Amino acid sequence: MTNQKVIVFVFSFLFFKSGFVFSQTSNIPQELVHYPEYVFYNGQVLTADSDTPDFTVAQAVAVRGNRILKVGSDTEIRRLAGPATRSIDLRGRSLTPGFVYNDGDNSVPAGDLIKDSQWGGRMQPKLGGGTIDQALLTLGHIVQTQGQPGEPMFFNLQDQWAAVAMKSWGISELDEVAPDNPVMIYLDSSYGLLNTAMVNLAIDRGFPADHFHLDRDDAGNPTGVSGAHLNGFIGREVRPWPEPIWFDEVAMPMAVESLANYARHGVTLATGHMSAATMTVLNRMFHEQNDELAIRVYPGLDFMMQNPNGEMFLKRIGNLVDFSLSDDRGEMITIVGTAVGPHTGSEDAAASLLSIEPKETIIPNISPNTNGYNRWTAQWFTGLSHDDLTESQKRQTDFHNVMLARQHGWNVTGIHNRGSEGIRLAMQNVYEAENQDKLYVSKLFRPQGFDHNIDWVQEVFDYYNAHPELKALIRFGVNLGTMINQRDAEPLGITNVFEAQYGYEGLKRIAPLKSIMDNGIQFHIEGTEPGENRGFPTWYIQKAVTRMDSQGRVIAPEEALDRKTAFLALTRWAARFLDADDEFGSLQAGMMADLVIFNGNLLDVPIEEITNLKPVFTMVGGRVAYEQEGL
Repeated sequence: MTNQKVIVFVFSFLFFKSGFVFSQTSNIPQELVHYPEYVFYNGQVLTADSDTPDFTVAQAVAVRGNRILKVGSDTEIRRLAGPATRSIDLRGRSLTPGFVYNDGDNSVPAGDLIKDSQWGGRMQPKLGGGTIDQALLTLGHIVQTQGQPGEPMFFNLQDQWAAVAMKSWGISELDEVAPDNPVMIYLDSSYGLLNTAMVNLAIDRGFPADHFHLDRDDAGNPTGVSGAHLNGFIGREVRPWPEPIWFDEVAMPMAVESLANYARHGVTLATGHMSAATMTVLNRMFHEQNDELAIRVYPGLDFMMQNPNGEMFLKRIGNLVDFSLSDDRGEMITIVGTAVGPHTGSEDAAASLLSIEPKETIIPNISPNTNGYNRWTAQWFTGLSHDDLTESQKRQTDFHNVMLARQHGWNVTGIHNRGSEGIRLAMQNVYEAENQDKLYVSKLFRPQGFDHNIDWVQEVFDYYNAHPELKALIRFGVNLGTMINQRDAEPLGITNVFEAQYGYEGLKRIAPLKSIMDNGIQFHIEGTEPGENRGFPTWYIQKAVTRMDSQGRVIAPEEALDRKTAFLALTRWAARFLDADDEFGSLQAGMMADLVIFNGNLLDVPIEEITNLKPVFTMVGGRVAYEQEGL
């Protein structure tokens, strides 16, 4: 056969084959052809497909169903479009994975029900006043004018008055202003003040009269001061749920708006410790208002938080970790652990930071202690550190609840630990829980997760490095906002509360992101509900890079991250906090289609202007959660 004939034969064969294939594919029923629903092209696609800043920057993405079909060049992706595919020209703008925020306790109402004010069947504002005496008069007026006869009433006192109230009020003062109504005043989630009626009601409901979190004087009489487990017991066994009308008229509309706000800011998954009432709200949203469940919510159920009956609860529900509610977007509501109470308070609260380094200046009206108080041990009034506890007393703290949770295969998450000794103790508790003899579940489904970790010192790094097994067991959320916007104790006339107690030099140990990373600690920058002027993704990126506080000062510039690393700390690493980085936090084929389009280019805009970049489009599981007009 001549060469010419060979060529003719080959072309004829190929033509026949292509015609045959075309004929075959053209006869495939349309129901079996699934083109991508969305193609995004001509952009800067920040994939976060690596744990390091050398991740891929692509041009285009295709989404089919609830997952990423392909990431690549414009040519590769645009050829995948079908007749009904929506093709969106990014015009050089950034497309990113959805952002994951882990301080979502208040993403729906009742997220922190254990300490909220409540009477009359509804959640109520915090108790305040211009002076501590005015606050007590206000409390008495509310009891007299709004309390029903014998109704238990719960008051969350403004943080700045907590230490003053602890010194100024006792059981006799509360008995005088509320002689007939059981009254509980939350100084924070772990310390409270009770009148006699509330003490008696708690004991009648089953709280152990000899529990060391019920403070008594030398004569054995209750002082009205309560510790964490008594607070938690009253919050669950005495506090009634809000009335159904509150769920209908307040909780549900608030939840819809809150989750829509997350979507507007590019957050596609929120997690945090959440109450049983929160789960009811989420469940109702999923079944009754699915279209308005804008983002994924992954609760850490707080049923173990400050619970003196933790073992009883666990024996009744077993392990529910990873139980989910799913729709066409994938898992929308997933239980990712349980929560226990924090070791350490905030810098403006009565317990203060439980820190290794002492305060530079003690402000008695905020917290009269050099290193803060351990909230698990009720150290404020017991004087006991963790090491001082007897074995019997340890069983009456959340240390025991961490041990119990681990036995049953529950990881703990959503735990707020701000001070350095609290961080170190969290590591110690996880280590001891993992090495106990009795484990009903040999390997945790998700890692142990701790939030609000702001105060990092060398002793914390040393403990972590001395226990390398912790790397596989524990994740940390780091609160960057504390350094940027310090809290003020306005009623006390004190600004920049952290700096007032720990000094300017103390600010340098707040959120030292570079040192945390260099020590190999798996962390992320935690996000809370975004607002107009702070808390949105580009705000966090800017602050991690510049470390400039609200006064224009650059705090510890050596602890800054580069822009790409800061981006990873809000996406891929934040998903890793939940051990969900195989589904969320990056853009790769097969990952969930949670993504965001910004109104500009995140990598090239000057860092001073990056906060001007905001989402114009947010997708959750292939469904549009937010779209700005004129995209």
